[in-house]
Amino acid sequence: MEYRRFEREFLRLAFTTSIELSPSSLAFFTGITIDEAEQHMQRLITHGVLELTSDDDGHLKYVMPDRPTAPLIRDGAPLPYPDAPMCAPPRAIVVRDLRGTAMADVSPGQAVASMFLNAMVCPGVGSLVGGKTRAGIAQLSLFLVGIPLVVVAIGLPMIVAAWTWGIATGAQLIAEAQTS
Repeated sequence: MEYRRFEREFLRLAFTTSIELSPSSLAFFTGITIDEAEQHMQRLITHGVLELTSDDDGHLKYVMPDRPTAPLIRDGAPLPYPDAPMCAPPRAIVVRDLRGTAMADVSPGQAVASMFLNAMVCPGVGSLVGGKTRAGIAQLSLFLVGIPLVVVAIGLPMIVAAWTWGIATGAQLIAEAQTS
């Protein structure tokens, strides 16, 4: 971004908001990299617009001496900005599962079968049948590793944990089947 546009956006943010004047916050609001924001802020320091100070703990802070203590507003609303924002506002990212794809639809019968397999046969098998592959492999691994470790006494809690986790996954599958 050219310096002139950055300067205009910086002044708008400095006078109409109460954000901290830091390279990371300016990069977030303007859509540029942190390095680019830091370079532009160094230029503002050389022009006398900003000062670089440190707090009692030694952390560096950018300070604008003539910045108002409260954001400038007119008639109860922030001052208008003549141009459109330089970049679109950040959007939320919705993660639906670990693979980033939508959850597979599970039929009620498949969900009940998954719960039965997890509770009565072997934890993890029902989760695999229900489409929860990662959870199923982890539950099955925990159960299978716990079997030989029963002799050392650590295996029993591992088996109980795998079964509990399997039953919880089965209940989750039943709940998903009822909502779809």
